[in-house]
Amino acid sequence: MKLQRTTAPRLITLLIGLCALFAGGGRVTASAQESSPGATQTAAPASPAVADRVRALEDELAKQNSKLDQLQKALAQQQQAMQALLEKLASANPRIVNASLSDAGSPGTTAAPAAEAAPAGAPQTPTIEQRLAKVESQALKIGPLRFSGDFRLRADGIFRSASEPPDPPLQHVQNVRARYRLRLNFDTDIYPTLSFHGQFTTGAVNNPLALDQDFTSTTIRHPFFLSEAWVDYHPNKSIQLQAGKVQEIFSDNSRFLFDDDIRFNGFNEKYIIPFKKNGASVSSIEFRAGQYILTNPNVAVITPNSPLDHAGEVVGTAGRSSNLFHQGVLVNQQFNKKWSDQIGVDLQAYRHPNQIQLASTIEGLVLLIQPGLGLVLSGPPAGSGNGTTTPGGAMYSAKGFEIARVTYRLNYAGFKFGDHTYPLTFNAQFARNLAADIGAEDSMLASAQIGRITKRGDMSFLYLFAIKGANSLISQVTDDDLGSGTGVNIRAHHFRFEYGLAKKVTFQSLFFFNKQIHSSGDFPNFFVPLSEFTPRTYRFQQQLVFAF
Repeated sequence: MKLQRTTAPRLITLLIGLCALFAGGGRVTASAQESSPGATQTAAPASPAVADRVRALEDELAKQNSKLDQLQKALAQQQQAMQALLEKLASANPRIVNASLSDAGSPGTTAAPAAEAAPAGAPQTPTIEQRLAKVESQALKIGPLRFSGDFRLRADGIFRSASEPPDPPLQHVQNVRARYRLRLNFDTDIYPTLSFHGQFTTGAVNNPLALDQDFTSTTIRHPFFLSEAWVDYHPNKSIQLQAGKVQEIFSDNSRFLFDDDIRFNGFNEKYIIPFKKNGASVSSIEFRAGQYILTNPNVAVITPNSPLDHAGEVVGTAGRSSNLFHQGVLVNQQFNKKWSDQIGVDLQAYRHPNQIQLASTIEGLVLLIQPGLGLVLSGPPAGSGNGTTTPGGAMYSAKGFEIARVTYRLNYAGFKFGDHTYPLTFNAQFARNLAADIGAEDSMLASAQIGRITKRGDMSFLYLFAIKGANSLISQVTDDDLGSGTGVNIRAHHFRFEYGLAKKVTFQSLFFFNKQIHSSGDFPNFFVPLSEFTPRTYRFQQQLVFAF
């Protein structure tokens, strides 16, 4: 339709020019006859200049007709492409495409203007552009998924010598394993302000602190479980709300508060206040909060000698869920293009925390873990290490867990060596369990890192030192690599080296050395799985990481 409207005025202009030319020629001939009385009645032939102009106009008209034919062919090709697109989309959503085809009519004909194609008041036939926009809008509602992930091959070894007299007997540990981890992420934007994220991963179902799958179980196929699933609402750059199986709101992969593989069922909120350049160099302030549901006992009345009774719950009351409430603030400063830092304070408040320790026992496994999974597991969740009131019991020695933390991170954009950049990061954290009321309630961490892996030949070095008291953090949720199976009651050193073999291919070498701090009996009603006399534990991990 647009092609006809564009070409018609040019044709009309040419015809008017031809008519004017012939009219002008007629006037010239008549004037010549009038000026020569003896001339015959036969019309004089047109001058050569006039004939050339006529031929030029005829040639131009022929060119226009040729261009018009070419444009009509191009329109036919576009209609064929449109038909192919509709047929291709039919496999994705036949209902949508059939509706579009019924609106489109025959693709081999050109629609006439609405005023000529239909009487007044009749619905107008949509143009090709309108039909294409309709199909595209419907296809976007399907929400195309974006996939990513990584695959890691790991050699993992743990070594510890046996205890010697007069210390209590403790067997040696020598466990060398080949392991792998596969994570598959899938994301989609439902609306510009609403998105979804999910992740499937390998790993034992009863170990929330590791996603590794051991090379074992003969030739049995390994499981693949849902690890992450949340919706993210972000109406603007300052507000972010999440709900589902989420990362902890203050997780930072520092191996301090939480293990980097653990996820929580619950909700996250984040509110960021940005600032313009100011004397304090404050670039933004972040307010964060998380609310997580850890258990759902579904017990109407707690009876004597029941699992919840063993966990210290009040007999005769209803069994309540265990929860974690975590809130705090982070202040970000940007001093210049190279130097920046972050200062933060936050507070964790656990409700009915003994149910976490109860879940690490056989009776707690049956009550709190297996009903929610619909599976019978081989054993309780891993990661216990806190002080308990009885050996292997269901009650923590700490009266409660209200953990206050202060964190500081200093960042330097770094220096260049050749074509490789080496940024610097220093991090220090301190935490205290304000509700322990017994001792061993403090934890600290200090780390320094140089380098970052972005391409082939990049290198990174990290050193970390940490002390975690037996009553300071909950062992079942904090990092278990530092303690080689336990998360607290440790003094640990950690070294890590990384080298970029290629883009998205990294070699990593990790070393851990840890020693227990306290022994059972150091405090009243205080028993730990591993006491101070336990020999030093050594762990190494050599791994290749492939990102995609």
